Amino acid sequence: MESTEPAGADATAPYFFLSYAHIPSVRPDEPDPDLWVHRLFRDLCEHIRNLTAHPGAPGFMDRSMQAGQIWTEELADALGGCRVLVPLYSPRYFISPWCGREWAAFSDRRVRHRDPEARGTPSAIVPALWAPVPDRRLPDCVKEVQYAQPELGDRYRTFGLYGLAKLHAFRRDYQKAVLHLARRIVEVGENVIVERGDPDGLSTAPDAFTAPPGTPSPAGRRLRISVAAGCLGRLPEGRSTQYYGPTALHWNPYHPASDQPLAQVAAGIATRLDFRADVSEFDHRAAPADAPEVLLLDRWLLRDPDHRTRLGEYDTGDGPPVGLVVPWNDDDPDGDESEHELAAQLDATLPRRVRQGREACRAAVRGVPDERSFREVLPRVVRWAEGQYLRRAQPRTPPGQATPRFRLGASGGWTPAPHPEDEKEAHDERA
Repeated sequence: MESTEPAGADATAPYFFLSYAHIPSVRPDEPDPDLWVHRLFRDLCEHIRNLTAHPGAPGFMDRSMQAGQIWTEELADALGGCRVLVPLYSPRYFISPWCGREWAAFSDRRVRHRDPEARGTPSAIVPALWAPVPDRRLPDCVKEVQYAQPELGDRYRTFGLYGLAKLHAFRRDYQKAVLHLARRIVEVGENVIVERGDPDGLSTAPDAFTAPPGTPSPAGRRLRISVAAGCLGRLPEGRSTQYYGPTALHWNPYHPASDQPLAQVAAGIATRLDFRADVSEFDHRAAPADAPEVLLLDRWLLRDPDHRTRLGEYDTGDGPPVGLVVPWNDDDPDGDESEHELAAQLDATLPRRVRQGREACRAAVRGVPDERSFREVLPRVVRWAEGQYLRRAQPRTPPGQATPRFRLGASGGWTPAPHPEDEKEAHDERA
């Protein structure tokens, strides 16, 4: 008799992997916003323990991964060895590049029916509806996967598992839906074999939910967040190690007041603004983003001649406007004698980006002093970057059919009122 374990799999690997979009916390002291997802996970694990003889963990749910972080080895192993992927469909799920990469990495694993005579295309993905998502918002790669579960009734389709869990009147509907989901997970896990995935598959997986270049994404607006910062392997001159990690994505300029890398904070803000945040290290050779872009810049990089050269080449290129944000921790003892020197170096190295940045938000370029200010400034920069992107992306009228176009700020046209804070800053600079 053939083993019931997936080919090449560890018997202790989790039976299912729960893929969901983390909800970023607004305040450090607020209750866990993913509390109800944790409850669902516990309930599923209880059912899987009772419905199978699986010797390993019944499920895996990452409780710490946030946008802008690096994949953990534990998460990669769980996704590469589990039998079933359980994605929790929600509006946030399909704008999360991390969930898109989990989907892609699992989908790359080879799948076959345990019964050689079974018909149809095998799949080990068992979706669950956490919160209703309009069909038009579903990426193409998920449309062929059945998720409606008509046998669970109208309440499941209308409220999703989150609504059923929250409302006491729907308690029996929730219990029925979770047991049905668990039975479906076991049915798939016992009848489909998924070969173990590549250990590095997650780190190299693309975002499965990203639309092809030049086409609108059904899952929502996209935003590129590039991070130009130092790392432990190449510290900027005169800098303490406490603000850096293995990569630029670990940069935390507001340490110790903040315990989160800035990339993670920025991605969380973007998610709350309904953007799909694509967070990456700055690469001056990268192709222009097919989306609005924001650059988070560590001014200490400007002490490195190589970095100055790369940033200078980036500034003189013909790329689209980019929203610039320059964090500068006022409580950082390293910066007491260097602030004016590095500010001048910024103006000299990136004159074009600095000019654009001041147009978007003067406070963002002058130096954002703490995380609270960063959370206030970044949405303004993102909105400016989106406006610049949309203006450039407008279709052109064919030759010979042109008509006079209204231009913002043109003579006789409407000019947007400046932000009050920018007016104050401009006055202070002239004083």
